[in-house]
Amino acid sequence: MDDTEFLRRMEDKIRRLTGRDVVLRLDETESDQMSIDLNGPQPVVTLGSNAVRYSGFARMAIEYAVASIRQRREISQLEFHILLARN
Repeated sequence: MDDTEFLRRMEDKIRRLTGRDVVLRLDETESDQMSIDLNGPQPVVTLGSNAVRYSGFARMAIEYAVASIRQRREISQLEFHILLARN
């Protein structure tokens, strides 16, 4: 599977888990970036290029995006670590 298809599948999974349309962007310059902008009509999820290199990072990024969208705010790193520890 190529990177474009992989990103489309990630976007689809976030959409299914949140019930909201999202825009997924890949940042080629900052490989470990993981952020979300909830200010527009659709959440914009920006992920570093490690998301297409490492499946573990991709899974973690999906969980982060879903948690932030569900809480309607970008969750902190500490909150995210606690969330991961519970799962």
